[in-house]
Amino acid sequence: MTPLPPPGAAGTARDIRIDLAGCVDKAELLARIASALQFPAWFGHNWDALADCLTDLSWLPAERYSITLEQPQALRAAAPEVLATALEILDEAAAFWADAGVGFAVELSEDAAGGPTAPASPPASPR
Repeated sequence: MTPLPPPGAAGTARDIRIDLAGCVDKAELLARIASALQFPAWFGHNWDALADCLTDLSWLPAERYSITLEQPQALRAAAPEVLATALEILDEAAAFWADAGVGFAVELSEDAAGGPTAPASPPASPR
């Protein structure tokens, strides 16, 4: 069963920055994402639970989500497969929200100042 999209207030946007400086493994990455997106206590700290939470977000309603993963260099160097899997799951979540008419974009920012340097996936815009 697919969860219903969160009922966002008109024009509500969530711009979320997740600092990955010093993050070198899956456990830390999931903890930082969970904290930034205020995941509920039932979050299981695994890939399936990440996908479940990213396609629910009922506790964080919005019409648009913009997630910036800042300073992913350490994670890319230490565990490139972890970053790749996370980006794949975020990309799948973007497709889910696009189908629901909710914007969901993810960017990687390797700039210490926090400016986005490259989209992690194309922005999913409402249809």
